[in-house]
Amino acid sequence: MLSVNGVESDFHQLVFPYKTCKLAESRCTYIQSKNTLVLPDRYAHTVYMHDTVKGTLKAVTHKNIQEPCGACPGPGDTVLVCSKNNNSIVHLTIDGKLLGTYPVDMKYSFSICVSKAGTKLALSNLAHGFRKLHLYKISPAMS
Repeated sequence: MLSVNGVESDFHQLVFPYKTCKLAESRCTYIQSKNTLVLPDRYAHTVYMHDTVKGTLKAVTHKNIQEPCGACPGPGDTVLVCSKNNNSIVHLTIDGKLLGTYPVDMKYSFSICVSKAGTKLALSNLAHGFRKLHLYKISPAMS
């Protein structure tokens, strides 16, 4: 784990299952305010929520989570995950509750991020020959 100031530290009490991910299979994120590491597992159709303080692990599955790839912190300590095969963004709480699914006009969404102000969202894909970058305004109703 790296702090904003560049200080490196280890996640204590955190045991990962042994698994090798290849390039383009998973992009994790860390929700600092909730001490939660979010790790999508593309081919297991699962999003893992690791509480780095308690050392607990929660596996989140849902019919709307199909080949999850990228993840990022969302509004109000939530998580936004690209659901590659559903051409959508899945909105989850840190506890794994599904808040919503937002369809996007993009095949194979892969990478996602939200601006520091929490007002804009960027989404890109992995469709060879049809690569896109979409920018969205996040409405206050979503926050």
